[in-house]
Amino acid sequence: MINKELIELQKGCTATCVVIQNEDCKELDSKIIINSNTNDNELFRTFKENIYNKKELNYFIISEIDKLNEILQNKYYQIVKDREFYGYKLPKDMIIVFTVKDREGLKKISQKLYNFCVVAF
Repeated sequence: MINKELIELQKGCTATCVVIQNEDCKELDSKIIINSNTNDNELFRTFKENIYNKKELNYFIISEIDKLNEILQNKYYQIVKDREFYGYKLPKDMIIVFTVKDREGLKKISQKLYNFCVVAF
C-alpha cells in the first residue's frame, strides 16, 4: 500500500527519492514515466522535451529499478544527487520515484542509490 503522505513530504527536498511498488505508480497524478533500462539518448530527450521547466509535472517515475544491475543504476544516482541530466534540471518540486516489484526488490537497489531513498510502501 502506497504512503502518499510520505511521498508528498519529499517535495522540495534535494537529493532524495521515493521507492514504491510498480503497481502503485498509477495512484500518482501528473507524472512522466520511463523504464529504468532507457538508454541515455532517450533519457536526454525525455529531460529536454518533457521534464525541463515543466511545472505541472509532480513526479518523475523510473520504473523497475530493481531489474538493473548496480553499474547501470549509477546514472540514476547522479540524477538524484544533482537533480539534473546533462545540464537539464528537474523542477524544484518534482519528486523522483523509483519502482520495484516488491520488498525483495529493495535489496537489489545499489547501496549508493538506496542511501537517498525513502521507502513509501
